[in-house]
Amino acid sequence: MLTPRFAAALVAAALSACGGGEADTQSGSAVAVYNDLQAAPGTPASTQTSIVCGFEVGPQLLQGVVSAVHDGDTLTVNGTTVRLASIDAPELAQTYGAQSQASLSAMVLGQSVKVAYAQTDRYGRVVGAVFSNTCQYVNLEQVSTGAAWFYRAYQCEVSANARAALDQAEETAKGTRLGLWAEANPLSPWMFRNGVDAAVPACSSSAPVWSGNTALPTTPTYTAPAKTGCYTITVNGYYRSNGTYVQPYTRKSPACP
Repeated sequence: MLTPRFAAALVAAALSACGGGEADTQSGSAVAVYNDLQAAPGTPASTQTSIVCGFEVGPQLLQGVVSAVHDGDTLTVNGTTVRLASIDAPELAQTYGAQSQASLSAMVLGQSVKVAYAQTDRYGRVVGAVFSNTCQYVNLEQVSTGAAWFYRAYQCEVSANARAALDQAEETAKGTRLGLWAEANPLSPWMFRNGVDAAVPACSSSAPVWSGNTALPTTPTYTAPAKTGCYTITVNGYYRSNGTYVQPYTRKSPACP
């Protein structure tokens, strides 16, 4: 059973984590900037959405400064690797790979962004929609400038209006031979990686759907060693009663200096 002091410390940690970025003075470490978006508690993650910059997107929000751009569709925010959803940029080893990376860097490197998401991929990367602080939809912009393909194999993971915008952006870039489309027959990155074309699913909803995600817990759970003294406590992700999501985080036990 939690002691009053221990419970109070955990509540304080939760409040700190939700505030976004302030120092955790007890543990002496920085709290990552994760903000909550509205989502119905206890419902499957595959059906939870929120609106950011006019687009229906995932219910979780990561905010911070882009510290690295790895290629044309992958970057780092607050130490978290982010894969831009539903687009696919040329691999660095491909023609136009370096230019695609440069295009993304010019937009976001060193800049503050918002990443709305609902899932991570098998590599542990957050997969989401990236927006600049002026609401520029970065995923869409990469396609608009001919720096990436609309990755239709994952088209159902964006909303119908985003699908339409991405489709139109690619057609326009292709028709005007922008970026990678300056080549007569550019090789798609999925063909470059796998040697086969990607199947395109039929979408059953105008809202984005993230298959494979299960319902998230509605109450906080704590993972802590059964011991006294100074040790690390892990607070697992959960939804508050008002529907906002609290990201998993760690902190030190109350006995730590």
